[in-house]
Parts: sequence; C-alpha cells; structure tokens
Amino acid sequence: MHRLLLLIAMLLPATSMAGENSDSCAPFFQALLQVPHESLVRHDGLFTSQWSGHCVEGCLVVLQTDQVHLGSPILLDSQALADLNAAPGTPLYQDGWRNNPAYTADGAGTGVVGLEREGALCLVYTEQPSFIDDNGQFVQSEEIKVRVECPVSLQGDGPCPGDEPCAGSCK
Repeated sequence: MHRLLLLIAMLLPATSMAGENSDSCAPFFQALLQVPHESLVRHDGLFTSQWSGHCVEGCLVVLQTDQVHLGSPILLDSQALADLNAAPGTPLYQDGWRNNPAYTADGAGTGVVGLEREGALCLVYTEQPSFIDDNGQFVQSEEIKVRVECPVSLQGDGPCPGDEPCAGSCK
C-alpha cells in the first residue's frame, strides 16, 4: 500500500504539468481559429524552441495566413488577426495572462511577446517579413505567420532531430 501511494504521489506532478501544458495553448488556438487562415496546427509534445534553439516539451500552435485572405484584410496590428498581447481588457488578460516585458521584442516585420499565467510561460511570435526594394520602397510580405510556444521542460541542449515539430526523442 505504501508503494502504491508513493507511485501516485510521483505521478501527480507529471499529470498536473501535462494538464497545465494542454491548457496553456488552448486560448491561443481558439483565438487564432477565428482568423481566416491557410493552416492552423497545434502540436503537443517535443519541438524545437525558436527562442532557445533547444528541444523542449510543451505545446506549439502555428498559424499561416496572408495579408488579404479570401478578400478580408488581416493586419498584424488589427483585431482581425487576433489580439495576443494580453493587454488590459483583452480576452487573454481577462483569462489571467500577463505580459512579461523581459520576453518582448519588436523588429522590422517580426515581434515576440512573452505571456505568463499561473507559472506557465508562452511566447507569441508574429512574422510578416519586410524589406527595402531596389527603388528604396518599403515592401511588406503578404505572408503572415503566428507561432505560439508554451514550453514546459527542456529535453535537450540542441534542436530536435528531424523536422519540426519533432516526432522523435531529443538527445
């Protein structure tokens, strides 16, 4: 009986972590599901983190779309894409997510926002590459990618083997 209780006690944290991981990606997936898209994928398990370049376990959501999808304009700074910055008054903020500026960066055509809730950290990347063409004009790609990473644990000190999200174990 003592061994059974010990086994249950050891499994509870693993179950709790798995549940937390599953819950972490759900609000992001649901928000992005409302956006017209070419593809929207959720992966639970191992993947290579864009932030660290290491193999991590957790959940990953990736949306691929374009600036004008099916005639509807989708802009990174508009509500049409989905407000994933957890600013006060947004659904993510109301759900308990808070922006952590230590994980936030903004660049030409790309950005990342770190969001935390109850010990979970999720990184939200937005990418719409831009460049200056030969005529000196600012050109912004019509392709838009949103990637949400909610890592739970580090699984290797390098990228996952094979294509991302990786199907094998990280070593």
